[in-house]
Amino acid sequence: MSRKPAKSAHASISVKDATLNLLRAFGIKKVFGNPGSTELPFLSDWPDDIDYVLGLQEASVIGMADGYAHAIPPTATRRRW
Repeated sequence: MSRKPAKSAHASISVKDATLNLLRAFGIKKVFGNPGSTELPFLSDWPDDIDYVLGLQEASVIGMADGYAHAIPPTATRRRW
């Protein structure tokens, strides 16, 4: 017995678009990363409104992101966890 997939009232959205929409909703303007070959399709056609900072090694990327987070002034859109 096979089941039919449930119909959704919402249009489908890609993981990439959903992630970029979430970053924008949180007011994130800069992303730090060290992508591998698996992530390259995700990074293709990266939008102009979010900066992508490329690092050569994971530890240095973490340091850059941490330093940036400490250096930028808090704003109304920045959440404190």
